[in-house]
Amino acid sequence: MTTEGKGAAVGFRAAVRRDLALFAHHESTPLTLAFAMRMVLLTQGFQFVLARRIQDALARIPIVGRPLRRIWWWWTCRTFGSEIAIGCSVAAGLYIPHPYGIVVGVCTIDENVVILQNVTIGSRHSHSPGHARIGRDAYLSAGAAIIGAVTIGEGAMIGANAVVLRDVPVGAVAVGVPARIVGAS
Repeated sequence: MTTEGKGAAVGFRAAVRRDLALFAHHESTPLTLAFAMRMVLLTQGFQFVLARRIQDALARIPIVGRPLRRIWWWWTCRTFGSEIAIGCSVAAGLYIPHPYGIVVGVCTIDENVVILQNVTIGSRHSHSPGHARIGRDAYLSAGAAIIGAVTIGEGAMIGANAVVLRDVPVGAVAVGVPARIVGAS
């Protein structure tokens, strides 16, 4: 078991099931075995999320788990051209439809988060304290950059190419460079 999100213990199968359910929801289709097989075999976005779940499972293997996880992480980065840092905590229900150019540093990603292509989540500099926290049901649009130890509130939306340098409140919409709050989602 891993501890993810708001303290809920979620295992590999449960996390994959939640990820599949979120992909089905975004495609407005029922979660069936045929849908699951299509996701696993043909959908790169789901394959990227699944690779992260496998990475977390590998880490739980005694003695050899950490080196295997590091190798799997390296392979995932090379294969998809995107990265979710090993130190990143990822809760169940992650939706990444286009896994291209994504760089996620050490942060906490809560449940049911949407991350589109070319999103960056990272620190301001190598010795900055803390890390970003992405709240439940947050939506990070294409090209968004979350920089520093900021909190993206539950249900918040970050606009395309926005550069977030400060906290975004629950349910808010942030756009621009630097990002400013323009309304509620």
